[in-house]
Amino acid sequence: MKSLSLIVSLVLIVVNILAGLILKDYHTENVVMSSCVIAVNALLLWWVAQSNMKDAFKISYHILFPILCLIEFILAVVAPSQWENNFYFIGIIACFAFQAILVLAALKTTQHNNNNSNS
Repeated sequence: MKSLSLIVSLVLIVVNILAGLILKDYHTENVVMSSCVIAVNALLLWWVAQSNMKDAFKISYHILFPILCLIEFILAVVAPSQWENNFYFIGIIACFAFQAILVLAALKTTQHNNNNSNS
């Protein structure tokens, strides 16, 4: 089950790359951005699944992160094809930062609760 998200993400990346090769208006920059979005979210979900955080965090993140991934993917697809002054790209980075902060906060909370219960 833990590797299922990696396998699904790999299939989605392949489909995304094929769509980029087939569709004329789907620029290379957008394909790269959207593929990176899928890959990073897959790694975040894998990190959550492998961690020792509480099950409530794991379940909620496995619901929340695919929703955020869809939002990030849409931003990556509709973003302008240049990197400069790209506010869509800034939005994607902000979502990634939010997800990373959530994971780190859950890990720290779990670690703190485990230390207090052992005392």
